Amino acid sequence: MDLPNALIDDLTLLSDALDDPVTDLQAVLDVLADDLAAAVPSYLGLTVTLYVDGNAVVFSTLGAGNTVEIRASLLLPLAPLGATISTGSIIFYSGADGAFIDLADDARWIFNLNGHPVLDAHLPSAAALAEPPGIRGLADLGDINQAVGMFVEEGLTPPQAHTELRRRAIGNSQSLPAAARQLLRTFTAPEVATES
Repeated sequence: MDLPNALIDDLTLLSDALDDPVTDLQAVLDVLADDLAAAVPSYLGLTVTLYVDGNAVVFSTLGAGNTVEIRASLLLPLAPLGATISTGSIIFYSGADGAFIDLADDARWIFNLNGHPVLDAHLPSAAALAEPPGIRGLADLGDINQAVGMFVEEGLTPPQAHTELRRRAIGNSQSLPAAARQLLRTFTAPEVATES
């Protein structure tokens, strides 16, 4: 499979976007998904995992409605050469066996990656797609940050606030985002006095 120049440009742009918080990541991912659909046999979608404040935040175009069996995957670490830690990863999915072999062969040097591409080690089950773990997108991350902010306003340090939110999540058998949303629902904003 010859990789179209547009696909290589999109993947490079995605990598650059993750280093620039001003870039419209949604627009980058939309263009990338279109090019992948044209270049990769039976392309199904992708999952991006970014590490923000020690939490894995996951964006995915896959969902419970996917009826095609995932038969191939390619994980690319989002760690440029010389990086000491990974900033995340991107996984591409296809319904065709071997769909990413050629891309995997060239991905490390094309995108100047520190880690090796991983083929077919991330084939999620239907159950995993129906109930994905972790922080799913910026709304979940925003809820967590707001809940942590509430604890900080009560006098906890940010690390203590994160620990308290995790304690509540574990104690209530909830995910971290669910515990944050529960806390936010119980918070009543103070009434604002109006001048008459």
